Amino acid sequence: KEGDMVKEMDNLCSVESDKASVELSSPYTGKVIKIHHKLQDTVKVGSVLVEIQTSSGAAAAPAPPTPAPVAEPEPVAVPVPTPAATPAAAPAASAPGAGVKAPGVLATPKVRHLAKLKGVNLNNVTGSGAAGRVLESDVLAAAEGAPAAAPKEATAPSAAAAAAPSRPAIRPGEDTVVEITDNVGKGMVKSMNEALKMPVMALGEEIDLTTMIKLQKQLKGSAEKKYGTKVSLTSFMVKAMSLALTDNPKVNSKFGPADANPPTYTVLGNHNISIAIDTPHGLVVPNIKDCGNLSIVEIQQEVTRLAGDAMGNKLKINDIQGGTITLSNIGVIGTKDPRPIPFGGQAVIGATGRTMTLPRYNNKMELEPRQVMMIRWVADHRHLDGATLARFSNSFKQYMEEPGEWMLKLR
Repeated sequence: KEGDMVKEMDNLCSVESDKASVELSSPYTGKVIKIHHKLQDTVKVGSVLVEIQTSSGAAAAPAPPTPAPVAEPEPVAVPVPTPAATPAAAPAASAPGAGVKAPGVLATPKVRHLAKLKGVNLNNVTGSGAAGRVLESDVLAAAEGAPAAAPKEATAPSAAAAAAPSRPAIRPGEDTVVEITDNVGKGMVKSMNEALKMPVMALGEEIDLTTMIKLQKQLKGSAEKKYGTKVSLTSFMVKAMSLALTDNPKVNSKFGPADANPPTYTVLGNHNISIAIDTPHGLVVPNIKDCGNLSIVEIQQEVTRLAGDAMGNKLKINDIQGGTITLSNIGVIGTKDPRPIPFGGQAVIGATGRTMTLPRYNNKMELEPRQVMMIRWVADHRHLDGATLARFSNSFKQYMEEPGEWMLKLR
């Protein structure tokens, strides 16, 4: 209260915010001549809390959070800072018995007060906290281990402060302009520029591949032995897309000329499913013709042929042209939830993420590990609405999660 005598590092009050509660201590020894706020008051950051009259007789006055250096040796009273303000500069001369502040040492007022009570010089304490901050445990350990060393002069910076590291000099970097001269790169620029003129919508779905992966592994050996090819998960996804297109034929379509009146779109008769292949020459997207009339083994043979020709830069024009819908299995390279862009006038493109083992509830509400993959469908929103795309996505999900459903479809 007003009229009380306080010493340096004495606790003045507690300040609470929405994230912390801290004790504020007095920066000087002197007499409290005015308290500016009442208990439980809400105080703005930077406001003066209390005025303290020091031994020099000067009364405290409001001052900025970080006061300017004072030439005279006598201490100048300043307002007690709020927790967000910068601590006031230490007085040049302390009252008898006051603790010595350690320049360059990271420590809270509470720790400094403890160090004063224990007679510990913080300059000689190695902090174990973040960024070398001195903690209460460090002070107690120093007090029990050995008597504190004589304090250093206040003007002498600590060795840690003098040896503060500086960041390396910024190296002069050199920017490089790269011309896209290869046909694959120039073709991608052209097709993507055209694709951005299309208004699109997107939706994603989680696919549980546990049963399908088990089936694929079971058939891999027998397919290689009987047909000379290992069936991959990509082949199953291509066939599942074809089955889903049979259920939702409007998805296998292309929008007509932009200036047509009335607007038109064409539902395509064959499922020519394009697959994205990453090659040393760039990304190429050949297509497998008439997937609705091919078995899993025949689709796999086409995938193997197209991948080999793509790597050898031997794809034919017929392999590239005529695609009606695209599947990008980018997850094998590494991503969780991709978002592709339709191209070439196709109405829909799908991109799969990587397969992850995640906990999922079974029908008995028991957690068990499942093989899960995200797929993102992006569609031409001029003639395909969200409901149509969602029904197509649901069909694909059902075929991938319940391979037995195929028995009802295949001839």
